[in-house]
Amino acid sequence: MKRLLTVILLLSGLSQAALAKILVISDIDDTIKVSHVLTKKGAASSFLDDDSRFVGMSELYRLLSFNHDDIEFHYVSLAPKILMKSKHSEFLEENKFPVTNLHMNPGMKQDPELKQKVIRKLLIEKKPELVIYFGDNGQFDAVVYNQMTQEFPQIPSVSYIREAYSSKGESPHPTMSGQIGFVTTVEVTLDLIQKGLLPEKAYPVIENLVYKRLLRDSQSEIFGEMVFPWWQDCRDFKWQWDIKNPTAKLTYLKQQIDRKCQLQNVATH
Repeated sequence: MKRLLTVILLLSGLSQAALAKILVISDIDDTIKVSHVLTKKGAASSFLDDDSRFVGMSELYRLLSFNHDDIEFHYVSLAPKILMKSKHSEFLEENKFPVTNLHMNPGMKQDPELKQKVIRKLLIEKKPELVIYFGDNGQFDAVVYNQMTQEFPQIPSVSYIREAYSSKGESPHPTMSGQIGFVTTVEVTLDLIQKGLLPEKAYPVIENLVYKRLLRDSQSEIFGEMVFPWWQDCRDFKWQWDIKNPTAKLTYLKQQIDRKCQLQNVATH
């Protein structure tokens, strides 16, 4: 009887271990990788490019992984598996992104419902206590994440959408109400800290990375790590974090965001 009870307890423990408390659902192109997928030239060059990335995103994901024992990272891409699996895998590995699984389009023909299907299955199977979505406003991320939060209202979630494009320009699916638009990794870090999902000591790590890269940013980089790709159009972005006594680095960063995004209504803190 004792032996049977032990087996039952072990199986129960294994079952619980399979249920991640936090799920990170992340897009790749134009979210963590600089791709410019809304143009044919950008999409083509991205196929051969394993180096172009947004500064601080891999470090941010690793900080989340380090500070939460029960967390999984799932990358969901509409790119065809047969063409891009090795490329996306290499990008994630070379840039040290924590990876639980990479989900991609199984066929050459793009399934516009792929992300919903993958995320829906994950939410049902994993039963997370929190979902953190990362995407951009270039394709369907904002729409998909909004749909998932409506389908699973019982699961708390937060959606971070990179303002890579603008509704005044190329973006067909701008950031939606309730979603948090961001331009650099710094804003996401500030928000995660304010939500208690990262400790305050995580902030200077990301701030220093972004600040140092900004100091040598010529605004014309084509490959490598970047803060602002030359093509980025972030006119829809609005700063929403009330930071008392900001560091000199954050003040400088906000000035650069204002200049890049042509903002006129950002409050000075």
